[in-house]
Amino acid sequence: MRPFLIALATAAAVTLAQFAQAAAPVNLTIAGYAVAKPVYAKILPAFKKQYKAKTGTDVTFTESYAASGAQNRSIISGLPVDVLVTNVQSYVDDLVKAGLVKEGWAAKYPNGSSPATSVIVAVVRAGNPKNIKTWTDISADGVQIVAINPKTSGNARWSVLAGYAALKNGDDTKAAEDYVRGLVKNTKTLVAGGREATDAFVKNGIGDVLLTFENEAKFANKVGGQNLPYVAPETNIRTDFPVTVIDKNVDKHGNREAAEAFVKFLFSEPAQQMYADAGYRVADEKVQAKVADYAKITKLITIDEAGGWPAAEKALFADGALYDQALAASKK
Repeated sequence: MRPFLIALATAAAVTLAQFAQAAAPVNLTIAGYAVAKPVYAKILPAFKKQYKAKTGTDVTFTESYAASGAQNRSIISGLPVDVLVTNVQSYVDDLVKAGLVKEGWAAKYPNGSSPATSVIVAVVRAGNPKNIKTWTDISADGVQIVAINPKTSGNARWSVLAGYAALKNGDDTKAAEDYVRGLVKNTKTLVAGGREATDAFVKNGIGDVLLTFENEAKFANKVGGQNLPYVAPETNIRTDFPVTVIDKNVDKHGNREAAEAFVKFLFSEPAQQMYADAGYRVADEKVQAKVADYAKITKLITIDEAGGWPAAEKALFADGALYDQALAASKK
């Protein structure tokens, strides 16, 4: 009997240890781009409920929302983030170079680890008095734009790249470069992040045009109590919103299992529906098919078709590149 009692006691101890481990709460620190907050206000509680039901473990979240470029620099400087929700793939590549994220991160989940996408639109005033329809209309003389600083924001980089890539896609490099110059020249207000830009345009009535993600345009109307029209140029770019676990940090914090479960949850049907309800285009085709009010796009360019982010950074956003040149010219 004695060996049996020892085995029974050992099994009980292991079971108790497993129970204690499962019951210990887990904290995840989430860093997101500025306009992600509304959709994650719904996604995080839903994941918390699901994870508790599956594992018996409570998850708490520490959240941070800011311009994506600023978030990236903070993580590299030591901000203890477990999961990054960003809007430019090259920002994650910077974390790979810094030794914080393992190579191959984008292949872990569908769609380059982007659970949602969008396009760039021009939110305009009622009646569209400037008759904005195309990228060249946006950069034409006499249009005042609320823009975001591409030095700090992924939203801004997409907004600059979208018109540039769409026009250059027709092999018209001059038109593409003229768009960037006109965009910079027409900038009435330059802000740090997407939500700040929305507030400037919607709440403060600044400018004729706000360039932003389609999902943010939908949000602006929903919370602003207005029905501001928005225009999506028919040749557009697919803006991706990649998500990654910060490998070095989760291993240090001991919360990899919960962090990876969270990223996986973003591709589940419930989370995909929350993205779609918030105006995003989603990876789940069944969920996507239920939504009818997306802007019609004739030609949707991917970042790879636009030459990839390294080429875009070099041509447009590096120090002394086209954006800086246009900024310098606009001040003369």
